[in-house]
Amino acid sequence: MAGTFAGYEIVASTRNFLITCEDDVVARNQATAIGYICESDLTRLQDLFSTEFQYDKTIDHSVWVNVLKEDPARTWNGQNYGYETEQSSRIIIGRAFTPPPPPPPSFVTDPPPDPGPNYNRAVIEFPQRVFVAELVEILMGFTGYGWNAGFSNGEALSGVMGALLHPYGYYDTGQGPRVNQWLNGGRPDFVSKTDPTDQNFVTFGCGILFINYLVHQLGFDLKAVIRAGGDTLAETYHRLTGKPASSAFDGFSKLIDAHADPKGQTFAALDNVFPLYDLPRRSVSLDPGNPVMQITVPDPKTHSFPIKPGLFCPEKPYDFLETHYIVEAPFYAHSTGLLNAGFAWQIDGKNISMPSGGGWGTINLNIPVTVRNPDKTVTVITGSTTLRYFIRYSWNGSELFLKNTDIRGSCSVTLGVFCEEQGIAKDPQTSTTGPGDLEAVTWSDANDQLSKDRRRCNPFYARVDKSFWGLTAALTDVKNRPDPPSERGLKQVIDAVTVVLEAADKYAEGAHLTRAEVLQQLNVPGALRSQFEPLSDRSLRSGQRQVAPQSAIEAKTPEAKMTEAKMTKRAKPASGRRKRGKT
Repeated sequence: MAGTFAGYEIVASTRNFLITCEDDVVARNQATAIGYICESDLTRLQDLFSTEFQYDKTIDHSVWVNVLKEDPARTWNGQNYGYETEQSSRIIIGRAFTPPPPPPPSFVTDPPPDPGPNYNRAVIEFPQRVFVAELVEILMGFTGYGWNAGFSNGEALSGVMGALLHPYGYYDTGQGPRVNQWLNGGRPDFVSKTDPTDQNFVTFGCGILFINYLVHQLGFDLKAVIRAGGDTLAETYHRLTGKPASSAFDGFSKLIDAHADPKGQTFAALDNVFPLYDLPRRSVSLDPGNPVMQITVPDPKTHSFPIKPGLFCPEKPYDFLETHYIVEAPFYAHSTGLLNAGFAWQIDGKNISMPSGGGWGTINLNIPVTVRNPDKTVTVITGSTTLRYFIRYSWNGSELFLKNTDIRGSCSVTLGVFCEEQGIAKDPQTSTTGPGDLEAVTWSDANDQLSKDRRRCNPFYARVDKSFWGLTAALTDVKNRPDPPSERGLKQVIDAVTVVLEAADKYAEGAHLTRAEVLQQLNVPGALRSQFEPLSDRSLRSGQRQVAPQSAIEAKTPEAKMTEAKMTKRAKPASGRRKRGKT
């Protein structure tokens, strides 16, 4: 044991925090997770609160964070005593997140598996989110902007901040969203008035939604919203906009009602439902994902095609092997400007829907099934085909999976996706279209001779090779720097990707290839993109800091000679004062 403080095991000691726990393995793991992020999260919160909260500079005592072992009778996640001047401000973590047991094993591969919650990150981020929510309430007292940690407006702000910094510890643990209780609870006005408690989900759910409205609908910086805190959220609105406080709730509620019928049931998967738009500002995006390709029996016979490998080599025959695949290709639709979108899909102008019994549907199409040969000629196999499809819906998003039934050749369709607000009569549709390609046939260089000749005959190959080294260096630099990545680091990655694509285009031109074929040679088929699919219900979490796995979190232990007496100024035990700010 690294030592004790006030009877609790010391897990981590940093400049501004002393983190302890009861003698329990779960409590110790939670304390370790908090120790990993406490200083970096404080840095982010200081920026958002436009303040400096530093031991021996602006505060006289470091913050004492104490993690208790799980007690089934305990109903609160965390507590704090507010900002203290004569002793340590204190945060207590009272609960832990235990993932539900995994479902029984299933040997069914269809329909495509739903990734579901990320419980590994949720376990780590749960105490981190509670820590942030409690620290935010301490900063409310320190800055004095007008937020009351024990009232609905203060609880709303701490909820917004905890979800912002640690979304997996909020959404994937079932702690959020917290706005549905207000959306389906009569939508009372707790913008013009403040509930003098932090225990009513309806009242602080209204506050969470309104803070997101100020930031993501009206366009105010979150830092400005925090500095404009008042006794009511309507007063905050007045300080930001200059408009009468009496008009704050009216504009907010009318916008919500126009997108979600107050007489119906509304579900939001995230606390932030904004921005909400009317036409023509609404939009729906359609993006392809990474296909899953199941190889069938390869054709052992070689096929010869005349190829010109590059600018400085003549055309000659090369041998190829043909491989056929069953392809399952995902396509992701996501709406912008709608609160609770309903989706519909088309394939080549034909409406599709899930079969009544569930599972995969089928559609017959009069489209050619072809093979694109290495010499750029195209062989038509048949003029029609049958595709299988599966549709999955999520909040403001939908996924379409296409699967070929004819492995003799590839096919391409035009996909259409339409969305509108559910439950709103005569709501106008928003739509978009995009290609849906199922590449079921690939060719490989039988003896690698063409690849060697292309490198020898194409002066641009070295440029591609060099550009990939540059991209690798940029990605490594971003990975090794502290999170979150800087704008400069992200720009370097984007610039490096641009260089790779420009080099690939030059190489493709010289080798008589398409960019996709060049990228396929470089083992990045189709495009340079993440291995992770753009799941619509994870959109809020994109760009969040990557938290190290629990096994990689190392507690910072105090120096061996540091005694409890020497730590008195750094973290004095708080007296038995009234606890507030339950999360």
